[in-house]
Amino acid sequence: MDLSPYDRILSGYQPYLVARPPVLEAINRSPLGIDIPSEHLFDPQHTGGREFVNLVKKLDALTFGPMGLEMPDWVFYDCAVMPGAVFGFACDAATVDPWVKRVLDVPAGYTGLVPVSIFIAIPIAHRQSTLVYTLCSVNQAAPGSAPEGLWRLTLAAGTAALGRDEIVATVQWRSPRLGLFSGLGPLEILTAWTPAHDNPTTCTLRCTVNDAARKRLLRADIRDVSDVQRYLDADDQEAMRELQSEIEGGLYVAIAGPAEVRGSETRIPLHVQDEETIQDGQAQRFTRQFHG
Repeated sequence: MDLSPYDRILSGYQPYLVARPPVLEAINRSPLGIDIPSEHLFDPQHTGGREFVNLVKKLDALTFGPMGLEMPDWVFYDCAVMPGAVFGFACDAATVDPWVKRVLDVPAGYTGLVPVSIFIAIPIAHRQSTLVYTLCSVNQAAPGSAPEGLWRLTLAAGTAALGRDEIVATVQWRSPRLGLFSGLGPLEILTAWTPAHDNPTTCTLRCTVNDAARKRLLRADIRDVSDVQRYLDADDQEAMRELQSEIEGGLYVAIAGPAEVRGSETRIPLHVQDEETIQDGQAQRFTRQFHG
């Protein structure tokens, strides 16, 4: 897989993994050919990596705290690192600009790794899918502090590390993560309106992930507009409820690409079709956005 467009990231940042030994056994420690050094493996049940793990939680809090979705410590331990794993990229503290250290609240005198991206995934009960419930990069907390493409590479490498063929994710309709996930391929909408979540304007998505999907994501390919049958206004809660009713009634709907912003309106392109065609990756038309 060609990772040359990401040389700026790979030359300055290294992958890390937070996982218990039983979980580690099932993880690919060289996702996309990117080796995870043994010294960058952190056991959450050992105290040695405490400072690094605290910085992981701090980056998560800076990203999701403003939305009221900050992850309590017990959730991180019980729900993230007991059943699942935390993957991401990090850099040496000595290479982090002072202003970024202040944003991330890096302790004075700390000389270890500083996490700059986070991908948290846990297995779902039937073991066929993995729930991705955290995906972020330092650029969301300290804009411009790391190269673009960091969380795109984090998503691609994170899914490769897990080795699963399917992911499920919960994303808010206005979140830019929605467009990022759509780079993998069509996103089947499981819920369009989710009152069981703290933020009911959260959608639940399912997506097939394989090498072809990761290549599309890393190349930033875009879907052909002819695959779009309708749009959802990302600020129209009534439309979300109506779409939820259609899905509960058996309609198969997928997000066809990143949001389109026109003035004050954010529109999500939707593809409505039968399930067999949606799941056939060969039937989806993608356009190479960049050439050469």
